[in-house]
This record gives sequence, structure tokens and C-alpha cells, in this order.
Amino acid sequence: MLKINMRSSLKKVVLTAFLVLPIVMGSGFNYALAGEKNPCSMKNPCAANPCAMKPKPIRKTAIKDSAKLMQMGEKLWNDTKLGTSGTACATCHADGKGLKKSPFPKYIKMANDILTLDQMINFCMKNPMKGKPLQWNSLEMTALAAYAQSHAKEEGEPANPCAAKNPCMMKNPCGMKNPCGKK
Repeated sequence: MLKINMRSSLKKVVLTAFLVLPIVMGSGFNYALAGEKNPCSMKNPCAANPCAMKPKPIRKTAIKDSAKLMQMGEKLWNDTKLGTSGTACATCHADGKGLKKSPFPKYIKMANDILTLDQMINFCMKNPMKGKPLQWNSLEMTALAAYAQSHAKEEGEPANPCAAKNPCMMKNPCGMKNPCGKK
């Protein structure tokens, strides 16, 4: 039969709780017992403060003028030379039609995936526009994303980007079946 010394076991439980509880509670008490300094009490626990360092740019040319960025975005938005299909962003999204203000990332039915705005731009670049994807940190990507976001519409506006135009007269950039039976 196993004999348990209650006094000894109770002392161990109390001592363990005394040492472990401050660790669990997040106090610096355990450091004082061990004779160590509390790293949370130091002025700067990092060798170098990342917030005080000079930032490394994400692109060669920094963007500082939002008006010029929007002008560049508008020019790219209407540029059919971004791809080889003869279409531009404005072909499917004239006046921002089909662009919803709901925040990214979000599910995009056309891509059948959850995408960021930059990924959606590159999806369109590669698929309907048949062009090369833009670099994520390029001026062009930033300009197109800013322009697209500024022209997005509130939920409830017509989802059909062709609602203002006759779909039978438009060139179909997405390869969908023509609703009028013509090519």
C-alpha cells in the first residue's frame, strides 16, 4: 500500500503555486526569485528600435502626390495596350460599374477565389486583358488599385457592368456566350 505524506505534498503544492502563479499571472516576481532582470522592465528590449530606424522603401520611386497617382491610374485604366486582347479595365468597368466598395480580400465569383485588390487586378490583367501581371510594389499597381478603389460603387448598384450599354454591340473580353447569338 502506498503511503502519502500529506504535509510534504501540501508543502509542494503551496511552493509550486507560489513559484508558478506569478509566471502565469505575468508578473516579474519569478525573475526576482531567480536573480534575473525582468526583460519587460527594460527601456528597449530590442537591440535597435524598429520604429526609430530609417525605413527601407518598397519601390525605387516613392509616391508623394496622390493627384498624379490618380492621373496615372486613370490613364492605365483606359489603356488597351496593357494586354493583347484590345481591352482595358474601362471596357468591363466603365464608370466603376461592377466594382463594389466592400473591403478586400473578398470572394470574387469570376476568379472563384478570395483575392486582394492587387490580386484581382492581376487576374484581369492575365485573363480578360491577356497581359502580364503587374508587380505588387510597382507604381502602376498602386495607381490602378487607387483608381479602382476610388470608383467602386456602394452595394445595391447594378452588378452588370454592361447595364448602360447594349451588350449585343460590345466586344466580349471575357469569352462569355453573346446573349444575342452574334459573335
